[in-house]
Amino acid sequence: MAPESDITFKPVVVTLRDGRRILVREYGMDDFAALVEMYKGFEPKRVAQGLPPPDTPRIANWLDRLQQKSRSLMALYGDRVSGQVILCPISDASVEYTIFVHQDYRCQGLGTQLTHWALSFAREMGFAEVFLCTELTNYPALSLYRRMGFQTTSIYGEECEMKLSLVSADQSLPRAA
Repeated sequence: MAPESDITFKPVVVTLRDGRRILVREYGMDDFAALVEMYKGFEPKRVAQGLPPPDTPRIANWLDRLQQKSRSLMALYGDRVSGQVILCPISDASVEYTIFVHQDYRCQGLGTQLTHWALSFAREMGFAEVFLCTELTNYPALSLYRRMGFQTTSIYGEECEMKLSLVSADQSLPRAA
């Protein structure tokens, strides 16, 4: 099934464990500068497969190239970007998932909320499966992915690839905390 490109994400507000309310919405071209700002202050730099890039010109170049071929959701606290989920098509049936949560918003349930909404969005767009790659030492991410139903498909070096099928008739996505 080919993914539907005319599907739009309906914005939602999620509440973090500490009570902060975060708007989750689809990325728009007007958001570019705010997204670059988030990545400028993102730590640790180059945490996953060299991403995010270490400096502003490379961040801008990476985001520009990425936005031409993917869809993404942003988490906003006021006008500050607190996280981003990227869905980059691999084929008509498969999409690669990547998430970045700014360090000021970690351990508050934002990653879980963003993942839940991104998987729902991928399913709505018609993708049948979601792939991701993560470091084997990223225990919080691995725990989240396993809770969401991802299964390890391969391990190479210090990274593993995981996959989640979105097409099972009786499968519903786990609810965000």
